[in-house]
Amino acid sequence: MSLLDVDTIDYVGVNILFKRVYVGIFDDLDWDNEATHFALLTKKIDRYTQYIRSGQLLAAYPRVRGYPVIIEYVAMRPMTRSAEAFWKTREALIRASGFDVRCRTVDVRHAVAADAETKVDDAEVAADTRLESVVNALDLATRPPPEEMHREDIVHGGRRAVLVMRKKTSSGR
Repeated sequence: MSLLDVDTIDYVGVNILFKRVYVGIFDDLDWDNEATHFALLTKKIDRYTQYIRSGQLLAAYPRVRGYPVIIEYVAMRPMTRSAEAFWKTREALIRASGFDVRCRTVDVRHAVAADAETKVDDAEVAADTRLESVVNALDLATRPPPEEMHREDIVHGGRRAVLVMRKKTSSGR
């Protein structure tokens, strides 16, 4: 996933809720050599539009037929003024091609600095994180205990249980 890999698609994300497809360009380069950066970005955008128009996207993801395609540009470093002006021209060309565009900058410097300062055993941290996520996923996926299945104040709909609050009347019901 780099702007230098102009012949690869960095990522494809499918939002099934809103029925959208995100085809993402991940830019990890700085803007020191703007001419090279502009050329790489232009080439990468051209490859992306070819990938989508040639039907390769639909061949890889047949269920997204009819979904709008959004080309998403994710930069690790803020753009310079000339880079912003250049991006506006690319954005207009992408929109003219029939695709929507989204641009965002992700600042990962604090994460990189924390990794450099902290001496942590990566395997131990990864195991703890994975275990916690497995436990949370199991909590969501497990069925309620049998004693809760027959309670009147809980209504079960599929995998979710909903607590029903009933107001008591003067007759005690």
